[in-house]
Amino acid sequence: MDSQKILQPISTTSLNNSVYKMLRKWILDQELSPGQRLNLNELEDQLHVSRTPIKMAFKQLELEGLVEIVPRRGTFIASIDIEKLDENYKICSSFELYVALCLHKYLNDDDYLFFEALRLEMNQLVSASGADFQTLILDYLEFDKQLHERLILRGGSQRMLDIYRQMNIHTLMTRIVPHFSLSHFKAMHLEHVELFKAIFEQNPDKLSHSLYNHLEAERQRLGTYFTSQK
Repeated sequence: MDSQKILQPISTTSLNNSVYKMLRKWILDQELSPGQRLNLNELEDQLHVSRTPIKMAFKQLELEGLVEIVPRRGTFIASIDIEKLDENYKICSSFELYVALCLHKYLNDDDYLFFEALRLEMNQLVSASGADFQTLILDYLEFDKQLHERLILRGGSQRMLDIYRQMNIHTLMTRIVPHFSLSHFKAMHLEHVELFKAIFEQNPDKLSHSLYNHLEAERQRLGTYFTSQK
């Protein structure tokens, strides 16, 4: 046995994930433009990998709404459709405003610890922000995503959360980060301050009101972006 070398299978998970993260970053940083066709041969050369992990990444990016795979034509960077986005916001708003009214009877100590940890992390990012706030806002939006998804899961159901995730609201927000101003960032945080207050005060009406104001303000921020692109 000692003279025999036991070969371990090589996992491709890490490579697939690395390719996915790289392509996702290029899309979110707008190094790849909406509508642009992705060339497999060029990506193989750029990333120094075979096309298998690239195709796996395409599938994952498609689920996030970042690319569109068109049979016999190829894979394209998805455009942001303002009408679809507005529709998605209405669906997400209906879910969140529903759970706001019944959320508190389902929350436990672990949930409140989770929300408190998020609140501290988000406060810290805003406190550290300045001229370089763009480098922090992506982390902030990830915490924002965790907050909203926790609300849906605890006040609703896993099925509601699955549908909510399919709306890709937070992914779309991330795509327009380069167009955010520092005032946008700080206004968003003030909205979250009110959300956390309502959660910890266990006030359903206040939470519903805060969520509505926050979601409508985000729609306006997105609308400002689309107006600027015309």
